[in-house]
Amino acid sequence: MRIQIADGDLLREEHPARELGYALRCADKEPLGIKVLSPKHEEYIEVYRPGGFLLAVLIKNCLDEKLVTDTYRLLKTVNGNPSNRPGIIGEAARQPDVRKDGTFSGRVGVVPKAVMQAYGGKADMLGHYRWMKAPSPGAALCGPTAWTLRKPELYTKVLRFVKEINDIYATHLPKEYAKQKEYVDTIEEDYKITGTAFTTLYVLKNAPTATHVDTFDYPEAFGVMATLGNFQGGELCFPRFRIAIDYQPGDLLLADVHQLHGNFPVLEGERVACVLFVRKGIHKCPV
Repeated sequence: MRIQIADGDLLREEHPARELGYALRCADKEPLGIKVLSPKHEEYIEVYRPGGFLLAVLIKNCLDEKLVTDTYRLLKTVNGNPSNRPGIIGEAARQPDVRKDGTFSGRVGVVPKAVMQAYGGKADMLGHYRWMKAPSPGAALCGPTAWTLRKPELYTKVLRFVKEINDIYATHLPKEYAKQKEYVDTIEEDYKITGTAFTTLYVLKNAPTATHVDTFDYPEAFGVMATLGNFQGGELCFPRFRIAIDYQPGDLLLADVHQLHGNFPVLEGERVACVLFVRKGIHKCPV
């Protein structure tokens, strides 16, 4: 099934959902005219934005059911604090970091503890990353994430899930996959998920994202997303195109995450989102 978004379908009226850092609400769907794709029978849906550019591909029920269940048991343990990514919580959440002596560190982007408690979501990364600044004094800019180092056996067990997603991506979007894999092949083995077109798996538990554009991943790559758990809500929304996509456990969503997007809140249950991507600039490692 192909859906073509026309120029006349775009969100024209002034609304904060068109800007960075807006926390989408379920009440926004009707006034903004958001069409929610929640297919029951279609197995494959392509969505194109004006000009014929691919926005998203939803592939239903393509992941092995037991593998999805087993991976959920592993990744539901995510317990990281996403306070260093205020952009996914909301632009108003940003504040300067304060040192123990009360002075400003010059780092901006730490979310106040009270805001994080209200937010309630958890997030962390598996695989490899390239940091803008060393994560700790004397640390390298490139290497395995802290969660990977703490739980190497968990990372190893999750690889089968990652590789199945990789193969489905290669099958359904071969041109886009080939472009991404060409870049990944320039990366040292120590800084990528071997045998795939990814470097990193970002895991979010009941953590809806405010409207944002992914800026830390390779700009020629697609966002590759799956969900785990049992939940309602959490649809991925592209507000400017007035469309949202409900992807459930077993589905795979491939999307242009360089377009403004965010998630609606999870209404009930537990939703674990898995986002596979390629860290921009990681070909320069080791640094």
